[in-house]
Amino acid sequence: MSHEFSTICRRHLAPPSINLTSSNCLKPRWAAFSSISKIIQPPKISSSINTTPWRRRAKNQRNPPPSSDSTSRERLIHELCKAGRMREAASELEVLEEESGDAVPYVVLYNVLIDGYCEAGDVDKALELFDRMKVAPSVVTYNTLLKGLRNAGKLDRALQMFDHMKVAPDVITYHTLLKGLCGSGEIDKAMELLEKQLESGCNPDVHTYNIFLEVLCKGRGIGKAMEFFEEMVSQGYHPNIVTYNVLLCALCKDGKVEVAVELLNQLSRQGCSPTVRSYNIVIDGLSKAGKTEQGRELLAEMKDKGLKPDIVTYTSLCTGLGREGKLDEAIDLLESFKDLGIAPTLITFNSIMSGLCRTRQSDRAIDLLGYMVLKGLQPDEVSYRILIRGIASEGLAKEARELLKELDARGLVKRTWAKEVARWLTSISLEASQTPSNSQQYHALGQAWVSLFAVNDS
Repeated sequence: MSHEFSTICRRHLAPPSINLTSSNCLKPRWAAFSSISKIIQPPKISSSINTTPWRRRAKNQRNPPPSSDSTSRERLIHELCKAGRMREAASELEVLEEESGDAVPYVVLYNVLIDGYCEAGDVDKALELFDRMKVAPSVVTYNTLLKGLRNAGKLDRALQMFDHMKVAPDVITYHTLLKGLCGSGEIDKAMELLEKQLESGCNPDVHTYNIFLEVLCKGRGIGKAMEFFEEMVSQGYHPNIVTYNVLLCALCKDGKVEVAVELLNQLSRQGCSPTVRSYNIVIDGLSKAGKTEQGRELLAEMKDKGLKPDIVTYTSLCTGLGREGKLDEAIDLLESFKDLGIAPTLITFNSIMSGLCRTRQSDRAIDLLGYMVLKGLQPDEVSYRILIRGIASEGLAKEARELLKELDARGLVKRTWAKEVARWLTSISLEASQTPSNSQQYHALGQAWVSLFAVNDS
């Protein structure tokens, strides 16, 4: 695949040169990695569990001999943490610490509590427990805290902890920090950390590279990302379908939909099976590029491969058909949703209404609004904006202004936007001349709006 895909890249993209093996960038040391096992937690416990008998025994026996009670309490701590009952779990750990004496509790118990605090968003409590641990922390302890700090927006604190780790970091350690740096747009720092990881002999995994590729696509351009990808493949890196979906998305956003189609075809021929998401990305790109017919061909291909198109697939096609003025086809597709077992969303309706209003068919857009309400979907501000502008563009500025006033009074549109549009409607209403067809159209609009307001008031 790498040779064929390289040919596509060179023919269509010709990206600027990037040296991935320089001393300031990545070194060509790539290898597969086996992830460490996660802690297996037992099932949720009943909210009515009683921990009092154990606590009573703990007062009478400060350092009892090993018994089944200790193991039972460890299971209890697991279950309490999983249930989010952190205060009770912490109390049980304190009792276990008292009972254990010099035989300190397993590090896994501290890890469970630290993870529970982090999951609950209380990273400060997790750090307090870390500071008073009676046993040396493991790499899992650090990884849990680093993830908690990252998720709490304390990336600098996480990097400081990383610098003072008392155990060797593993691939999860680096992945956690790299994800945080890439997510905050600190690409240079992320590259430095990746270089440090390579120098330590801890080889990254496919998930780490996917993060880098996505960030490069967004921040450095598709050309740089493509060359990064090619270099990884040449060094023995094995991309997965997530990798290719990142590239497909970047190509479509960059307007290179034909390259995306070629890449999609390469995946099929080389045994890396595309997913529904893969097809959705390319179909959406084709629809936005005015090539909806080609998107429909991919829809048929999806079905032939046994993949089930979803609401994203059909909404992209409906939107594309609307942009191309093929509104009857878009509405036919919308009406087929019921047979397909798919429920249309607001985005689906709004995209078709927008197409109708652009082609001066706001009367049909009004009918579609009524159909949408009957289906139990509440229009949003986007729906109102589409219709107000569509109605006004057909010479009903005065009526549109009255409806806008009603929407504003009901708080259904933003006040600032309502004022801006009201001024625009006032200026064009002076030049507008109302025709009989417009009057009929306004009557239909009035009926639809009465139904809509009745739903809002109920």
